[in-house]
Amino acid sequence: MADSSIEFPIFPLFANFMAWLVPVIEKFPRSQRFILGSRLLDTSYYCQRDLIRARKVRGAARADALLSADVELEILRLQLRTAHELHCLTVRQYEHGAGILNQIGGFLGSWRN
Repeated sequence: MADSSIEFPIFPLFANFMAWLVPVIEKFPRSQRFILGSRLLDTSYYCQRDLIRARKVRGAARADALLSADVELEILRLQLRTAHELHCLTVRQYEHGAGILNQIGGFLGSWRN
């Protein structure tokens, strides 16, 4: 069986985003760690789940999974921006996270077409 990271470069990129996100959320102010931080993690896991589902299925089910992942990715972008606006993320952290999400979005858009 082929290595999925070669066939689907979105997966290691998403794993890198998650590895970056978790310790960043741990440093959120307590008031936002369990609200916004939990939402960011939940949305990330939902997006990752939909990407995995898309890899496993074909046809209309794949299109549905990719659309769902795209929606979750858009929500994730908004949540990341909210975290920045609430001063939970520095400008540098926001730019880094948003940059990774943009790369993921590019791969996702290619996959959807």
